[in-house]
Amino acid sequence: MRLLLLVLTLFCGQQLFAQPAPSGEDKTEFNQTDNKGMRQGPWLIRQPERMGEPAYFEFGYYSNGEKTGSWYHLDVNGVPEAIEQYSRNVRNGEVKYFDGGRLTVVGHYRGLNPDVIIDTIVVEDPETGQERLVPIASERGSVRHGLWQFYDPRTGRLLREEYYQLDEKVSSQSFGLSKADSTYYKQRDAILPHNLSDKPMKYQKGHQFNPYGK
Repeated sequence: MRLLLLVLTLFCGQQLFAQPAPSGEDKTEFNQTDNKGMRQGPWLIRQPERMGEPAYFEFGYYSNGEKTGSWYHLDVNGVPEAIEQYSRNVRNGEVKYFDGGRLTVVGHYRGLNPDVIIDTIVVEDPETGQERLVPIASERGSVRHGLWQFYDPRTGRLLREEYYQLDEKVSSQSFGLSKADSTYYKQRDAILPHNLSDKPMKYQKGHQFNPYGK
């Protein structure tokens, strides 16, 4: 738990802890409800293991019982797994997903209006560029809508871009490894400790070994 709280402080950039406290209080209170029983303010929630899915933590803000703004998803060791934007309790806006704490996906969701049965979204024809309004059932919550980018978690290199409209992929582009990039990654990997020879590595006193050679 101490590790998790440290991650909360560093990873949020003090977003949760920099909120002004009410008069007479010197700290932000978590997991509060109002007199109507609705969740308000910052919440830190531990979700138990369920249906074969591992336990995890999530934290962010509630407004009148609905998730709003940035919500952070962490594993039980405090390693980030996702950052999602919410509006009216549905995903809406940019999302980021991680593998072992390393960025793998940046995408965009379009949240649907929970106050209506049918919402309408502007969709552009990929061939003609003409726009039209498309009705969609709000019970779906949110749909992939916009640019999605996929990264190599080890190198951070952009692998692929996909563009979605109403959960349907309308275009995709992959990015191959250039000759220069290939040479760089091979040279970098070659000097990692596990790829070096079996001879013991010698360190000069006061010298810190940098596996990236920089």
